Amino acid sequence: MKKIALIILASLLTISCNTVKSITGSDKKEGVQYRDDFMAASDAEKKDLLQKLSAEGSNYSVIILTQNYKGQQIIITDTNKKRLYSEYAVTNLGTGIAATLRMDNRLNTTIRDNYTKEETIVEADDAQKHKFIYVKKNPGSKTPYTITYSNTLRPLE
Repeated sequence: MKKIALIILASLLTISCNTVKSITGSDKKEGVQYRDDFMAASDAEKKDLLQKLSAEGSNYSVIILTQNYKGQQIIITDTNKKRLYSEYAVTNLGTGIAATLRMDNRLNTTIRDNYTKEETIVEADDAQKHKFIYVKKNPGSKTPYTITYSNTLRPLE
């Protein structure tokens, strides 16, 4: 009887795992995450950042460059080839943030490391659904960047 119960339990777990996989999509893009399950900044900090970047409108999202930026020139452009950012980004080890900037979330946005020539694209379809887009560099990895789309602002200080 115990063996039958274990087999049924194992079958149910397998079915539920496969269901979760199909809901999240097996065609998930490498290096892309969708998360809101981390500690949020205060409403005042969120409001201040959005005002500082003039990103309050629904057609704007905020790109936050996070970890592993070590002085490489990072160039960020949109579909119209408008340069949004061109700096030698360095991650602040205390905050884990290298830079913040506003993007028009109706346009695809390309992030390029001018030294390694690695780039990634923040797709407009995803950006329009999320206010904050965290971009982490992954040096030496098959996936050079990890993009996390979120509607939660992490504390920046």
